[in-house]
Amino acid sequence: MSSGFKLVYLNFRGRAELIRYIFAQAEQKYEDCRIVPEKWPEFRSTTPLGIVPILELDGGVVFSGNANIAAYLAEKYGLSGDTAERRAETGSVVEAVEESWQRLSDFFWEQDKGRKESLLTMLMSFHLPLTLTKLEKICAANNSPDGWIVGSKVTYADLAVSVFLAAVCGHKPDVLDKFPLLAKLKHAVESLPRIKAWMEERPETVF
Repeated sequence: MSSGFKLVYLNFRGRAELIRYIFAQAEQKYEDCRIVPEKWPEFRSTTPLGIVPILELDGGVVFSGNANIAAYLAEKYGLSGDTAERRAETGSVVEAVEESWQRLSDFFWEQDKGRKESLLTMLMSFHLPLTLTKLEKICAANNSPDGWIVGSKVTYADLAVSVFLAAVCGHKPDVLDKFPLLAKLKHAVESLPRIKAWMEERPETVF
């Protein structure tokens, strides 16, 4: 029997790991279709908008774009906030994370060694501290005893931040030393039983 969902992305954690976290937290089964990077140029021409991730639903409905898919699933499974205002707050955090993901992706995919080093320097010395400082302030203002960034229970904003932080920590393990509230948030998300189980069973990838 079909799960009703097919997630299409490259064989990385990357941005789409947020979607996988949402599925895990919601205990929703799905088909996790992973494309090897070498096949991406060929596969790209077959996609609706030339981008991944893609979410295919039974009946032929297809969504594209990480933030868009995540927002749809978060709303469906109660992870977007209890009010319109809360949903706007969670969406704002996810949008900020998406912008930072773009900079990290630019570094990851850059082939020129000199340009890659320059991108990493700018990311780690300017863009990343700026983003993390702003997210830390949002956590402080929310003042959740459990560490959540919006409201009093876990939302997909927390999942988005945690996924991004995990990727950054892979390049700079001490990046959260100056951001204790973000470190607490990351730990809180990764301690959720369903997220923890997914992290233990997911495929090992480089990014």
